[in-house]
Amino acid sequence: MRRNALRHLAVTALLGSYACGGPKAEQRLDESPVGTQVVVERSDTNRPDWTLRLPEDRDGYKYFSGGEEGYTDYALGFRMAKAEALQELGERVLGIWSWLVQTSEVGGKSEIQGYGRTYQELVVKEIDSGKEERYYEKVATKTAYGVEYRYNTFVLLHISGDEYRRAQIRALEELGKRARRQGNSSLREFIDESIARLNEIEKKG
Repeated sequence: MRRNALRHLAVTALLGSYACGGPKAEQRLDESPVGTQVVVERSDTNRPDWTLRLPEDRDGYKYFSGGEEGYTDYALGFRMAKAEALQELGERVLGIWSWLVQTSEVGGKSEIQGYGRTYQELVVKEIDSGKEERYYEKVATKTAYGVEYRYNTFVLLHISGDEYRRAQIRALEELGKRARRQGNSSLREFIDESIARLNEIEKKG
């Protein structure tokens, strides 16, 4: 996946040749070859484990992370990292839709599957991202013309299981309204079935 590829690139670059941050690290670039990179600033003393490995769901929360590297504007880097975390959330949601379709007893599955992206967008829109953790590293790179500074940014979203389920139900209800307006009986039947199934799963815990 793209997130994992970026994560591996970040890990390779950051852990392979970087020294400790600060003025001394920057001074090392004076005699270093072009292309040498050094972390000169961190938002935390220790790099969080979740920037390397996504935490398992626990304590009623689900976790989604995103990481981006090489941005001159760290605020933009964080926006892109959060967008990537939300994309990860969306991919998991799309997997739920596919499971609902595959195990459904309603006909017209090929047509219903086509609504997956709409469902995905609705769920992500309904989600309150709630608590999030952020981490960044400012990287100095020796170039032929001097030193260039860029940021590597990471975001971890904490989504409560209750909010996660409510967003799915609200998205299904919105799709149900559209199905009724369109007179799509197969989709409407599928939506009613899916809401009942998700509610039943929630009751079972």
